[in-house]
Amino acid sequence: MADTATATPVVSRRFGLRALREEGMERKLALTFGFMSFLPILIIVWARLTETDIRIALFAIAGCVFIGYFWLARPMFQAILKMNRRVNEITTGQLEGTVEVAEANEIGELARTFNRVTGELRDKIDELEASREQVKRLLARIGSAIMSYEGIDHLLSLIMENTVDALNAQVGSLLLLDGEKHELQVKTAWSKDGQPRQPAATPIKLGEHLAGWVAKEGRTLRQAGGLGALGLAEATGAAPGLVLGVPLRLRDQPMGVVMVFRGDGARPFSDDETSLMENIGSQIAVAIENYRLNLDVERTYIETIMALALAVEAKDAYSAGHSKRVGYYATQIGEVMGVDREMLKLLNPAGTLHDIGKIGIKDEVLLKPSPLTPEEEQLMQQHSVIGEAIIRPIRSLSKVASLVLHHHERYDGSGYPSGLKGEEIPLGSRILSVADTYDAMATDRPYRKRLPADVIKSELRRQAGSQLDPACVEAFLNVLEEKEHRRATAKAPGSDPASPQGA
Repeated sequence: MADTATATPVVSRRFGLRALREEGMERKLALTFGFMSFLPILIIVWARLTETDIRIALFAIAGCVFIGYFWLARPMFQAILKMNRRVNEITTGQLEGTVEVAEANEIGELARTFNRVTGELRDKIDELEASREQVKRLLARIGSAIMSYEGIDHLLSLIMENTVDALNAQVGSLLLLDGEKHELQVKTAWSKDGQPRQPAATPIKLGEHLAGWVAKEGRTLRQAGGLGALGLAEATGAAPGLVLGVPLRLRDQPMGVVMVFRGDGARPFSDDETSLMENIGSQIAVAIENYRLNLDVERTYIETIMALALAVEAKDAYSAGHSKRVGYYATQIGEVMGVDREMLKLLNPAGTLHDIGKIGIKDEVLLKPSPLTPEEEQLMQQHSVIGEAIIRPIRSLSKVASLVLHHHERYDGSGYPSGLKGEEIPLGSRILSVADTYDAMATDRPYRKRLPADVIKSELRRQAGSQLDPACVEAFLNVLEEKEHRRATAKAPGSDPASPQGA
């Protein structure tokens, strides 16, 4: 009995007030309308009411309307208004917050769905913002690398580093196709942990393994795999992960593949990440092709100006071999002075091309055996400017162009074309000036024979501080003394050039 008595209120509560609150909107509106309209009318029509009773009935009707509105209709309208305000907030960009509705009917379900959609929208916007920032950083760094032009290898390494970072992967590699061997060889690889990744011992044949399949078929691939799929050496027992590979193709011809790797347990690559990777692959293919075309153009241009340099010397039998000797001497001076490797690489081509501008000087001036008139001297001085203009378009020789332009500047500031003085003159140009001056004195000229070695050294010392940089002169004198010492040692009785004593 006690159990029955206890259960009765619960049952009535479940099927009474609580059940009414959980009713659908259509039934709820019908009950509200009936409670507020039909019930009072029926009371008035069917009941025998006195005047006093009518007054009481009117108060009852007002009470029913009040209760029906505030108990049933008003909560529904408030929930709808809340959602309307929330929609207006979202249209102005205010995505934070939710619609709190206690209704268990359609309005409650609509509010919960609205909150879920808003949350998903907020997450998507956050993901898009993060992706946009990653792409901006990627483009900024790649743009910086292109502007600095440190070579295609540096650019590709930078692209791989940022691709691995943008895709939240662990390792990435770029493999290029050797058309003759039909093999994919690792061009560059990057690892998020900073550990160097070595190429696999055996190159990947076109069509073999995951990378070979991607290159041959020209299709993107997403599946399980290890570092071996990237053409990299894989540690024994290493756990497989997920691999994403996209082809590098141009005009339907395979060029290579780009592969990235995520470790075991990582989330799969999404469609957006795959699309980003494919776009990067397309840009890499274009960059590589442009680089190859530029190399071909640049190589042709270099060959052309080298031919021009030879043509300049061919005009004058006395200057044959002069440019190559200047490049050789300049390199020796640079070695003695301990210049950096980059400068040392510039000295030989700068020496070879330092007189290339003479191709633009008229033969009657260039080959005149007697001293030049002031007007002719001004024309001759233009050869360094002309030479710089010829060399400047070649990107790989852009630094050489500056050395050629200023190789006739004088240490005291009286040179041409800019009148630079002392340290204002590029070091490479100061070195070229010494080498050029020496070779002019050490070879026969139309107006005189070559000078003796001791006279040349005396003249170099005399010009140090006026025409020539004293430090460069001192370095070259050391070069000459070392040559004389080796020559004297080689001529000594009993010396053997093949032995350490005779070397």
